Amino acid sequence: MSHARNSQAGFTLVEALIAIVVLAFGLIAVSNLLVVATGSNGIANNATASSTLATRQLEQLKAVPFLNLVPGGSVTADVGAYFRNDVLPGVGTIHTRWQITVIDNDTYAITVRSEGLTKLARSIARSEFTTVRSCSSSAIGCP
Repeated sequence: MSHARNSQAGFTLVEALIAIVVLAFGLIAVSNLLVVATGSNGIANNATASSTLATRQLEQLKAVPFLNLVPGGSVTADVGAYFRNDVLPGVGTIHTRWQITVIDNDTYAITVRSEGLTKLARSIARSEFTTVRSCSSSAIGCP
């Protein structure tokens, strides 16, 4: 009679405690994964936004008539009117700077840099693009 009762017994206290410990370690691992994924998603949002805004600014500068381009600016410091801040919902503020450099009389280099303003986004999610513009039409007054 006692043999039948032992075969019907449930989990022992030790087995239940081991199951709880295994479950706790699994939940800790999953929660750590969620924290890392959230941070990576934020960085990816900043990288996409900075790339989009740098491209947009570069396209705007390429659309300016060559003779209206004014050399100046800096990609490392705010100079004159050669920078802007864009606030994007869900991303934050993206800071964009540009520099127009004279290569020779009829050629300019245009560099645009965009980055988020948070420490992590500034070091990881920075976008920088450079293009060269030249004027070769004497009809519009190019040298």
